Amino acid sequence: MNASVVPAAVTDAEFAARVLQSPVPVLVDVWAAWCQPCVTLKPVMQRLAESYSGRATVLTLDADTNLEMVTAFDVRALPTVLLFDRGALVARQSGAQSLATYVALLDGQLAARSAGQAPQAIAPTTPAPAVLPTDSPAVREARELAAAGTPTVLFKHSATCSISISVKREYDAFVRQHPDIPTRLVVVQQERPLSNALADVLQVRHESPQALVVRDGQVLWHASHHRITAERMAAAVVAASRTL
Repeated sequence: MNASVVPAAVTDAEFAARVLQSPVPVLVDVWAAWCQPCVTLKPVMQRLAESYSGRATVLTLDADTNLEMVTAFDVRALPTVLLFDRGALVARQSGAQSLATYVALLDGQLAARSAGQAPQAIAPTTPAPAVLPTDSPAVREARELAAAGTPTVLFKHSATCSISISVKREYDAFVRQHPDIPTRLVVVQQERPLSNALADVLQVRHESPQALVVRDGQVLWHASHHRITAERMAAAVVAASRTL
């Protein structure tokens, strides 16, 4: 065992070269400094990096500073561990799991490579949105929100996503600081039809967490994940108000 091997960090800019083009399988630990389960997983990743040195690579990806890959691979909870082989995402595990779980993933993929099998890419985790009747209550509310005559902030929140729970603090701060600005909180698990209807009416791909500023049927600003801050929402409302 090579005790000097430590999981290295990878960034959005390096991801294609170091992960998708890697000649060996790559296990990517998507984490954040504020996420306690992510911290407890560090020794597990260390052991994997040591055990599989030369056969597979273990990397870490900071979710707070690498939003492009977080969004591209639909990371909705932390930690999330992604396994890539020859450019394909072949497995994922959300939440801190045991060492044996990740060993099974790596051993299984290495065995498949030895047998000459092509990597089997897994399907995206995000289900296709349901088609709603055009006169449903959700569609009517989505249209009413979109048609607001003054800038309105919409915030889509996933109550089961650690990233969304963290970002919602920014939305809550914005609401406290600007009680006069119209807002609408949409908890996706409780109001999925409305969440889907907003994506359809506004023609903006659904993400959570997601913040949008709308007025007169137009989306004037939108952002997702840690791009959402109270300051940015306030600035977007100010900019939208100037165009009235």
